[in-house]
Amino acid sequence: MNFLEISNKFYDDLLGYKPEQTSLFQIPKKNWIKFTTQNNLNPNSSGVYLPRSQTAIIQKDEALSLFHEYFGHGVYCEQSLIGKRLVYFEKQLLKEEKIEFANRKFTIEDLQKLRQQNKTFKKLNKFKKLNLARYELFAIWTEYLLSEELNLKEDFEKKYNFIESENRQAVDNIINFSKQYGNMATFYANGLSRKTTAKRAKELLKEIYGTDLVDHSKLILLTGSKKPFSDIDLFASSNYLQSTKNDWLDLIVFDEEDFERRVCLFEIQITHPIIAGKFVAGDFNYLQQKKKQIQRQPITEEAIRHNFNRAEKNKKYAERCKPNSEKWKASLSYAQTYLTNALALKEGKRVFTKEELEAVSF
Repeated sequence: MNFLEISNKFYDDLLGYKPEQTSLFQIPKKNWIKFTTQNNLNPNSSGVYLPRSQTAIIQKDEALSLFHEYFGHGVYCEQSLIGKRLVYFEKQLLKEEKIEFANRKFTIEDLQKLRQQNKTFKKLNKFKKLNLARYELFAIWTEYLLSEELNLKEDFEKKYNFIESENRQAVDNIINFSKQYGNMATFYANGLSRKTTAKRAKELLKEIYGTDLVDHSKLILLTGSKKPFSDIDLFASSNYLQSTKNDWLDLIVFDEEDFERRVCLFEIQITHPIIAGKFVAGDFNYLQQKKKQIQRQPITEEAIRHNFNRAEKNKKYAERCKPNSEKWKASLSYAQTYLTNALALKEGKRVFTKEELEAVSF
């Protein structure tokens, strides 16, 4: 199995995808200077990626260039919103250039003159200035990642031994992040799409928090939409994990005692993941017990009062927030959720999920 096959398998296992839209061309080293010169490319490079055609062109048998161009730039352009946008601008510009020069010869000077006045080209240039550093940094980290996997660490260090100190610091930062939080987290933190499954969510948490803390947690569930560019929503009853929220992970954690208390109070925030969530880790039998409990336990005055009180607290908190802010919207949403649930419980109705709550009317 060669570097390409091994790397493809690594990506499939870790992320659930590999380069699929990117073409790979490998040019023999003896033909590289001639090829790059004829195609107006940099002959001093060992590879190049062309976003408009989503093509990686590398010197044959150059593993680091394969990692950088094909897996770094290729995957980024296929699986990140920034990369997809870059490809869109490049392809749109190509389309406009073809229309402009249809059925007639043109020179480099003609092309440059067109681009100076072209709105798409200006947008593309602005977009590149804002995102090029991140685009390149991700490709360099990809070289590091696959070099580690394929025992080419010395080659990576040799290549980047003379990198400028400012850029080296940026490379070191992303490498240190991956060492601390894991490879999957690094992909997601850099905007790559998520193919979220219960198994992948468990591996992500183990990379971030450590195997012991995950394995000792009472219950971890996967919730949310599971869309490629939405955050990964996880719910846990655990005395070992802590709640976390960022651009790609939203982990809500209740300690075991508080979780048990809230189950008895019919909190939607608790009952929804119990009913609608997918089991990730913990005690599966315990999850089944909690499902039966919320379906059979009596509706108490305490539970009704609790939900009314929580609705009022969230409403008052919203009044102190800036109107139309995220906190204002969230607080009003929680207030409405607790109020609807309280009214349903008062009428003897058990409402377990957010979807069921939305269907309730008074």
